[in-house]
Amino acid sequence: MRLARVVGLLLLMLSVGGSPALAQPRSPTLSVAAPDAAGVGAVVTATNLFAEAEMRDLVRAAFPVLIRYRVELWRTGGLFDNLEGRNEWELIVQYDPSAQRYGVIRRLGSKLEDAGSFVTLATAQTVLERPVRTLLAPDRAGSRYYYSFTLEMEALSLSDMDQLSRWLRGVRNENAASAVGSGLRTLMLRMLGGEKRRYTAKSASFVAEK
Repeated sequence: MRLARVVGLLLLMLSVGGSPALAQPRSPTLSVAAPDAAGVGAVVTATNLFAEAEMRDLVRAAFPVLIRYRVELWRTGGLFDNLEGRNEWELIVQYDPSAQRYGVIRRLGSKLEDAGSFVTLATAQTVLERPVRTLLAPDRAGSRYYYSFTLEMEALSLSDMDQLSRWLRGVRNENAASAVGSGLRTLMLRMLGGEKRRYTAKSASFVAEK
């Protein structure tokens, strides 16, 4: 039954691929605010993460989606701007049909950590969309800076899905096999073209406090 639902999703995605609704999808909204006098680092927020129907349908079909965040601090001046620092983190969202819950998993390098389990995608999204304050702070008083914020969303690669499956088996101590077989996963990734959604935002420039 689970495989049939995934195949049905694939057919639906193909049948509506050229529809006007998907030609101009709504997109996530990113914001990045430079620190105020009392703050340290920028505050970044990404909302409306699953605005695009394709991403929502993938998650609801138990296909894991990787969300990658990157915040950079740039100093202006000279011929080129200078990169002063960078913060990166990753979150994985996956629906577990057996538990009927959406799991959020934090990935730090090769390590995975449980970041919570939620009844609905909307509830999981409220956690993903909480504002985050970075620790990137300018260190040259009087210089002009700005922050850039990049968000990338994509279906997990086959190797990433295998890593996730092994981790789930270890954490839950059960046969937490992937919802789709290897051959079907490969087909889905090819149909999606390995698509990666990429969104960017930039703060207003500011002068570092003396």
